[in-house]
Amino acid sequence: EDEPGTYLLTDFLVRGFHRTVVVELGLDRYPDLRADYFGNYARVVWLATRPEDRELVELAEQAAAALGLPLEVRPVGRERLAAAVEALLAR
Repeated sequence: EDEPGTYLLTDFLVRGFHRTVVVELGLDRYPDLRADYFGNYARVVWLATRPEDRELVELAEQAAAALGLPLEVRPVGRERLAAAVEALLAR
């Protein structure tokens, strides 16, 4: 909310970024569209549940580079998700 020029990535989007963003938006064929789509963004923030996963780190870096934006990694963990699942299963 404080920084509307932030493009957010999740682990899922990091894994499929090339296909879901680059290919589907045509950036692989028309790279000059990048400024049209992402010209108002200032950074990419990866909400990383697995920041230790080297493959994900590399893919997140590639995604930010594809957008021409700096990458910020925010480890968010999985504890809240695990607690919510446990609470649902305990019912």
